Amino acid sequence: MSLYPFFAPRSVYSPVHHLLREVSELERQIEPLFHGLCQNEVFKCDNEKFSVNLNVSDYKPEELKIDLDGRKLKIEGNQKVENEHGFSKRSFSRIVLLPEDADLAAITSNLTEDGQLSIEAPRVPKDTGRSIPINVNPAVKDTPKENTK
Repeated sequence: MSLYPFFAPRSVYSPVHHLLREVSELERQIEPLFHGLCQNEVFKCDNEKFSVNLNVSDYKPEELKIDLDGRKLKIEGNQKVENEHGFSKRSFSRIVLLPEDADLAAITSNLTEDGQLSIEAPRVPKDTGRSIPINVNPAVKDTPKENTK
């Protein structure tokens, strides 16, 4: 007596296909949470300046902090909102390595009313070189050296 008509053979890869379907479903559910995160920051580097623009419209100016350690520019935001049910905290931190030719003493930051934080560092112009004049000294008379034998 054969059980074959009542038992359909399963593919060896069936568990893998099931796992791949679950991963795809998870990606589909998570993607909206991360959509747009990278669109909130813009980095530009041209011949004149280096700039960072961030959308920090959810933060108050006093909740933002910018630090410079060598060429590392650290931008932080910390927020705590309290209500009758409790509180919520959120924060962000970005560390940007400035180019070697950035003028660190001339960095500026501006926050617009609509929450756009702009940080700019002008670039020090590259030294294109220069000519070095050759000074001609008057001829030095050769004095005969005495043999010390």
